[in-house]
Amino acid sequence: AVHAAGSHIFAQLMHTGRASAAANLPEGARCVGPSSRPLSQPVWTDSAGQQPAATPHAMTETDIETAIAGYASAARNAIAAGFDGVEIHGANGYLVDQFLNTASNDRTDRWGGDVAGRARFALAVTKAVADAIGADRTAIRLSPYGVFNDMTADADMDALYVHLATELQVLGIAY
Repeated sequence: AVHAAGSHIFAQLMHTGRASAAANLPEGARCVGPSSRPLSQPVWTDSAGQQPAATPHAMTETDIETAIAGYASAARNAIAAGFDGVEIHGANGYLVDQFLNTASNDRTDRWGGDVAGRARFALAVTKAVADAIGADRTAIRLSPYGVFNDMTADADMDALYVHLATELQVLGIAY
């Protein structure tokens, strides 16, 4: 119907990361995040209302690669379902934002620490999605200085988003 009316439609792809509760996870799944720092606030569940946030397991290298591949797979599925593109949810304290923010990322490996390390996951996800469906069908939502889900600003926030925007521009994504 959207196409018949002459318009376009993008699907938003997100991973909640640490913004999760056990009641929202499938049987056998575990809550993951860049670090094992839980949210300080409860999380809504359909089955039991507000529940304490789960303590996330710090993602391993394999977990990170699996998540990146999952975004690419979801993007291919969205295109196969008829969407014109996808928007990666990189805001509001969800997984991509969690890697960007020192409130949730205290890693000392290549996925944390300095500006380039903290931006690496967002860039890897975006590149994987662009490689899977085309850069012109790939977008990312960002919200610098957002505070939802316990996000906070730090001294490197401006430098982080300048670095991220510069690298995203190189990928040639839609927005």
